[in-house]
Amino acid sequence: MYPPPPPSPFQQPERAAPSVASTSITINGSFWRGAVGAVTGLLAISFVFLVGLVVGLGGGVAMGGAAPLQVVPVRGGSGANIAIIPVEGAIDERMAAFVDAAARTVLDNGGYDAVVLRVDSGGGGVTASDQISHTIGKLRAAGIPVVASFGGMAASGGYYISAGTDEILAEPTTVTGSIGVIAQVFTMEGLADKVGIRPLTIVASGSPEKATANDIFRSWSDKDRAVVQKLLDVSHATFVRRVFDGRRAKLSTIESVEAIATGEVFDAERALAEGLVDSIGYLDDAIAAAEARVGARAGSAAVDQIIAPIDLFGGLAGVSASQAPLKGAADIRALASELATPRLKYQVQF
Repeated sequence: MYPPPPPSPFQQPERAAPSVASTSITINGSFWRGAVGAVTGLLAISFVFLVGLVVGLGGGVAMGGAAPLQVVPVRGGSGANIAIIPVEGAIDERMAAFVDAAARTVLDNGGYDAVVLRVDSGGGGVTASDQISHTIGKLRAAGIPVVASFGGMAASGGYYISAGTDEILAEPTTVTGSIGVIAQVFTMEGLADKVGIRPLTIVASGSPEKATANDIFRSWSDKDRAVVQKLLDVSHATFVRRVFDGRRAKLSTIESVEAIATGEVFDAERALAEGLVDSIGYLDDAIAAAEARVGARAGSAAVDQIIAPIDLFGGLAGVSASQAPLKGAADIRALASELATPRLKYQVQF
């Protein structure tokens, strides 16, 4: 007999098949290690989430059931405490509620000596702007100086809320002014004609004026415009009066305010020349101005910023529910009513 051939260098040696018992042990061990790891990871994530939520709720100030406010230290110091209240973006009901809650934080805390109102806004609703102006007045009535610091834009409603502060500083590139009021409404008579719709609006015989400027399915008449014009003129007069009351030291007559209350926007240098701002400077200059008003040395005060954080359960704080998609006839009717209502705004338009 011939001897068996030598094994090929490419041939792998045979391995004994694992027993059923050892296979079970291997599979079960991997499974349990993976399961334990997954559970541990979930518990860790949940713990971090809960800790963050508890810290947020404990360190914040409730804002009418919305996401809590946060007080964020900007710098340490001694001798005086200054709070920065930012007004950024559109001025609406949510912004007015935020500023009111932030002001209550300042007043309830009892440890703040001054406020810097940091404005970077092109304005917004007439009522919301007036509410913020009223809130600023409450701070000053409590003996807390308020210094306004303008960022890139502080126009129309952004200027309205600042006119009653103790001092206004604008950055060199600030756009401001735009003292005026606008109203916008949609009319859909042409659209209704195109799609063959003939809507009917009926009002009570005792209130015929309800049909004036209140029906989006017809074009506006001169009578409609006259009705809204009265409202606009009253709001404009209020704006002029707010500027005059707040800036009387620089604008000594109501006529001097009316001369620049044409809706025109100004750069920082022009605003300074017209008396709308007191000086040109940045946020740190505004903080120094606030320090000077409370007798603190420049750079010595502790500074906090009050902010509204992201709403963990409702998306970004400040997102309106009206931005949600339409879901049915009720939503469509609500949208039609919204479009039919003229909204008066202290808002810059380019």
